[in-house]
Amino acid sequence: MVRGCGGRLFAWEEESVVECAAFLYNIVLQDNIFDRWRWLLDPIHGYTIKGTYHFLTTTETPTDRSLYVDVWHKQAPLKVSLFAWRLFRNTLPTKDNLVRRHVLHLADNVCVGGCGSQETANHLFFDCRTFSSIWSYVFQWLDISFVAPLTARDHFYKFRHLPGLPRSLHSFFQLIWFACVWTIWKERNCTVFST
Repeated sequence: MVRGCGGRLFAWEEESVVECAAFLYNIVLQDNIFDRWRWLLDPIHGYTIKGTYHFLTTTETPTDRSLYVDVWHKQAPLKVSLFAWRLFRNTLPTKDNLVRRHVLHLADNVCVGGCGSQETANHLFFDCRTFSSIWSYVFQWLDISFVAPLTARDHFYKFRHLPGLPRSLHSFFQLIWFACVWTIWKERNCTVFST
């Protein structure tokens, strides 16, 4: 078990130990019963890679598959495309996701940009006055006016398909969008890990 400073358990570790102990409290071990693993997603046939893949790629609500296909761009580094895919699925380790996964306490959910808001992906990339200010410079550089949506999917789609621009520029605008969100994320991480 990993110990905190001075060999003490952190508060979240103590909570985990208490939860684990409560879970195991009603377990009774018996000599005459054979233990075996059981795959809850398919208790009859057990674990299969195909079943796991189907579970991980199937969602309850239909999604716009074209948006995920657009993420994979031949001129963007694979790590940036993967990052964008995680951004669309809201699986980046932003503070709200870390709180939801019980890695951080609720009180530690404040944006690292110093704005005092809750750090969600949408806030960080499109609403935070510190980090999302890059967009106004990009719009000025491109000489476009853009009413920016506050969700990653909408922002990406609208930025990539700006009205009045030829279709040949969609790929170029996609790369600019990738560069902006990647830069925001890298700057956010520098702020987090330099303090």
